Amino acid sequence: MKKGEKGLLGDIRVMAVILCVFAALVVIYVYPPPPADAGINGNLRYGLDLVGGSSLQLKLEGTLVKINTTSVNESEVVEFLEEALDTEVTPYKADDGGVIYEIRKSVTKEQLSEVLRGINADIAKKPNGEDFFEDSITRATRDETRQIIETKINMLGLASTTIRTVGDNLMIIDLAGIDIRTARDMVGKPGKFEIRIQTNGTKGDIAKGQRLEEIENITAHVMYGSAGIESVGTTPTSEMRKGPEGEYEEWGAPFALNEGGATALRDSAIEFGAVDNPEDHELAMLLDNVVVYSAPIANEACKKLEEGVIYWWIANTGPEEEGRKKARELIIHLKAGALPVNVDIVGSGEVPAYLGAKFKKGALIAGLLALISVTGVVFLRYREPKIVLPMFFALFSEVILILGFAALIHWQLDLPSIAGIIAVIGTGVDQLVIITDEVLSGGRSSTKMYRKRIDFAFGIIFVSATTTIVAMSAIAFMALGTLRGFAIVIIVGLLFGVFITRPAYARVIETIV
Repeated sequence: MKKGEKGLLGDIRVMAVILCVFAALVVIYVYPPPPADAGINGNLRYGLDLVGGSSLQLKLEGTLVKINTTSVNESEVVEFLEEALDTEVTPYKADDGGVIYEIRKSVTKEQLSEVLRGINADIAKKPNGEDFFEDSITRATRDETRQIIETKINMLGLASTTIRTVGDNLMIIDLAGIDIRTARDMVGKPGKFEIRIQTNGTKGDIAKGQRLEEIENITAHVMYGSAGIESVGTTPTSEMRKGPEGEYEEWGAPFALNEGGATALRDSAIEFGAVDNPEDHELAMLLDNVVVYSAPIANEACKKLEEGVIYWWIANTGPEEEGRKKARELIIHLKAGALPVNVDIVGSGEVPAYLGAKFKKGALIAGLLALISVTGVVFLRYREPKIVLPMFFALFSEVILILGFAALIHWQLDLPSIAGIIAVIGTGVDQLVIITDEVLSGGRSSTKMYRKRIDFAFGIIFVSATTTIVAMSAIAFMALGTLRGFAIVIIVGLLFGVFITRPAYARVIETIV
């Protein structure tokens, strides 16, 4: 027995399983270091149906249209539509050489036709005779919108979030641990970021939370964030300062202006007297026409503005933890405030946290019961602990490997994923039974005959696994909602089984039977 054990530990297939399981446990529980309150979860992430949260279905508003016109050129069409519709219009070259205009807001065919009469133009026709008018946006705009939303979510530290796109103008966002109201405020509103300067009044007339209508008469427009801001720092900055009660840490949100933005800010500061009296001429930052920040320009900055433009700025937000929190929020507004198109929430759903916890507990119990049940069935079939135990540990190793893979790629485990793990256990035990029956059917025989039987068993396993992987690939790559997680788990589990755990199990059976 000692000789056999030494042989197993020295076999590359058995060692591969041991090393892979060890690596999976390291990824789950050691590196990167899991959150302090993670407990048994480690670095595993769970979807909203296991921890509670919200789901939003967004429609990205926009219109794609071809226009027939002979009196104006392309740039004149863009300029006219932008003024008439009060939105951005971008032209794209079509495959047939024509021009497709992307109107970044939803308009009806009738509204657009009425507007186009102003330049003696109309909507072009498709080859089939239908109007070339689509309630959609380009893929580039969709991807830009997704990237901005992802940036905003990541800046908030919401790791347990998934964003899926369906077609060119639909987006599904799952936010684990976030209530529906917060989710709507976070990603459901278009973000127009604007910087204005106080022209009248005194210090304190502008406060966070005020709407543009309340301060419009005492402020002037300086720039929009999308036009004037070049870049934004990823993290708040801090500086030690002295106060009446000693030193304190002052936090701020760093950002850089481009040439146009820096010039506009300097000109406004000089024109409205902010360089001479900064206290009564605050800079106000608005997101969606709501003040999110307001403060006077620092005295040092005022002196520099008299000499020239300033490109790099820090918006001070206050001391200690509260100041750091405000700086972080302001960075989010600066960096991801402006979506290229409006979004309409066409559907939403919420899973309460307590219900998610029940689902999570139930999923764990279901997984353990599945593993124990199939082990019990196998024991009734063979009535040999020396066969059942290796089979149990082979299946258990596959589960660990799947979880390690999920932690490595930051995959969210949800109910379909758990169902996929249970399905992997079922298909796994089938394949282990095939190997075991082939080994037992020949009794003790020569190594050559044993290899033939194992090769025959693996031939069946490879064909079975391949057909399943091909079928699941269609679901995985089509991104069919939550079914994608189910398909990916099955594919990954089968690959781990065929190439790692099955060969090791065959080696173990060869030794103990």
